[in-house]
Amino acid sequence: MDQGLRLARTRIFNAANGDRPNVPNVIILVTDGKPSDEEATRNESALIKDIGIRIIGVGVTDSVSNITHWLM
Repeated sequence: MDQGLRLARTRIFNAANGDRPNVPNVIILVTDGKPSDEEATRNESALIKDIGIRIIGVGVTDSVSNITHWLM
């Protein structure tokens, strides 16, 4: 999970790849469970939020814990 979030932050949301400064940035994170590295996911989500990108978490199975816990 943290690696996907890092990729979005560093490669997708930048001007070289079409990011527009006047459009809100949003990541929709679809997951089927807990992150493999909780601390790295928490750190990466903090970096993302610090630069103004909104994260929306979507759980797709009944085994998903509270996603917002990992993204806070």
